[in-house]
Amino acid sequence: MHEMAIVDNLMGAVREQIELHNLKRVHRVRIIAGELTGVVPEVLEFCWQICTENTPCQESELILISQPALALCSQCGKEYHFKQGFDYSCPLCGGGIKEVLSGKELYLDFIDGE
Repeated sequence: MHEMAIVDNLMGAVREQIELHNLKRVHRVRIIAGELTGVVPEVLEFCWQICTENTPCQESELILISQPALALCSQCGKEYHFKQGFDYSCPLCGGGIKEVLSGKELYLDFIDGE
């Protein structure tokens, strides 16, 4: 369950912001996670609830925005969506992946607090 490690790292970044901005309570935290990261939203939420007990983040909303896995075709140069573990070829021409454009992201986007 790598979600616990993700939340642990996320809490470190959130704590820095709490101290920096002297926040008493955090209402929302939004993270961006690419679909290639393998993050399971329900597990991430469960880990968040556990790790935020007795902190300024307790009862805060964790918002997870999923980024699709997009690739650039090596033959036709078009962008296309692909799913890990499935056919990686371009649906337009059958070419392969030249470059993965998105889907590997995992970062803290914003914190809303007071």
